[in-house]
Amino acid sequence: MKKVTLVLLGTIFLVAMTGCGKNKLSITAEDVTTNTIVIKEDNTVQSSIVEDFDKDYYSQEELEAFINEEVTDYNEKNGEDQIKMHSIHVADQKASVVFNYNDIDDYAVFNGINAKVLTTSQALQDDSILSVVEFVDAKSGDTVSRETALSKEGATVLVIQEPLDIKIGGTILYYSNAQKAEKDVLKASGENVTVVVFEKKK
Repeated sequence: MKKVTLVLLGTIFLVAMTGCGKNKLSITAEDVTTNTIVIKEDNTVQSSIVEDFDKDYYSQEELEAFINEEVTDYNEKNGEDQIKMHSIHVADQKASVVFNYNDIDDYAVFNGINAKVLTTSQALQDDSILSVVEFVDAKSGDTVSRETALSKEGATVLVIQEPLDIKIGGTILYYSNAQKAEKDVLKASGENVTVVVFEKKK
């Protein structure tokens, strides 16, 4: 996965994740069990990463210090408080970290991945998803065309290619290359680009 991950090199780790703001939809490091991205109503992003932490020489204190150093370095280059570490949890030989991000661009840059949020009109012209020709209607389960899925004015489009859970602060209308896990939660394998069309909560 092309992103900042918990890199197990001795006691040094590299992590990344998302979120920002005091929205109802939120995750914590103690609660998450899998890599997750949360797109909130105000366009801020939160995400988690969960990795093995099963060596005697791994140190939570050193992990946390390293993450804070990476966050500080990013913010010094890109603007104050663009990223914050929300929480960290180590238990049962697993390490979980949750980050808050100012927006999807900070999430993408910090993690070194392709992820973006577009309008439907922008998505229709976006080269990275021209190959996505079929979508699933989240309500009916029916297959619809790309043009139908991207026809709703005012809807928002998430484009991402990562193996993770996707949580939306709104109502999912259509999606491609993902499986519906529960209401407004999708599971993406990362093998192909995932596109999610949704309406934000008012």
